[in-house]
Amino acid sequence: MCKKVLLSFDTEEFDMPRERGGEISVEEGVKISSEGIGKILKILRKKKVKATFFVTGNFAKYNPELVEKIIADGHEVGAHGVDHFVRKNGEIGEAKKILEKVTKKKVVGWRQPRMGKIDYEELRRCGYKYDSSVNPAFIPGRYNNSKISRGPFTVNGILEIPASVATFLRIPTFWLALHLFPFWFYKFLAKRALKETGLFVVYFHPWEFTDLYKFKIIPWYVKWNSGEKLEKRLEKLIEKLSDCDFVTYDELDSVFVK
Repeated sequence: MCKKVLLSFDTEEFDMPRERGGEISVEEGVKISSEGIGKILKILRKKKVKATFFVTGNFAKYNPELVEKIIADGHEVGAHGVDHFVRKNGEIGEAKKILEKVTKKKVVGWRQPRMGKIDYEELRRCGYKYDSSVNPAFIPGRYNNSKISRGPFTVNGILEIPASVATFLRIPTFWLALHLFPFWFYKFLAKRALKETGLFVVYFHPWEFTDLYKFKIIPWYVKWNSGEKLEKRLEKLIEKLSDCDFVTYDELDSVFVK
């Protein structure tokens, strides 16, 4: 079985200051994330790998040209809600319509903002094929899914593709882990996840690749190894996983599904 890497980027209007009680406009949030996407696309082109971008309706409305560029570079676009900060009824279908209008392609993947609760029945009704909103780790809060399968599985006809965790401790390999862990340890976790499941499913955010130190309200651990340092880490990670196939989420082979 060929090992596969599913690399993705949650492409939203940067709103972390609002999470911490601060203020930032949608326009400014889109501008910051757009800067990060430019850097990411450059790395992906250089390394000749494909990825999936889960895009909010807001981002697509404010910067449709960049979403079109993501498609032109051969990457997949999935849906990530309409407004990343505010949930509203009907957004699963609305986000799909917005993105399909911009991309001129069928959108089949969904990631719930902030890895929130998933409505599989609504996803099925709206025509999605897969979801990737589960982090099967031990972390308290929204990432506490220690009883959920570590490999892909189906729910109500929707394929669930969980983010990778490693070892029996279910150590997370999500975005913050690449910031905080020593690179050698993160590489170990990635390789271990690949050995255990045949897949490495990982996600980041474009705004992580920008200068976050100007936002005093953001916690230090989010800023740690962000910006140019994270660019170098991502490039190095892709190099270390070059013996694997980098595929978009919609290309996942059914052989990996339980």
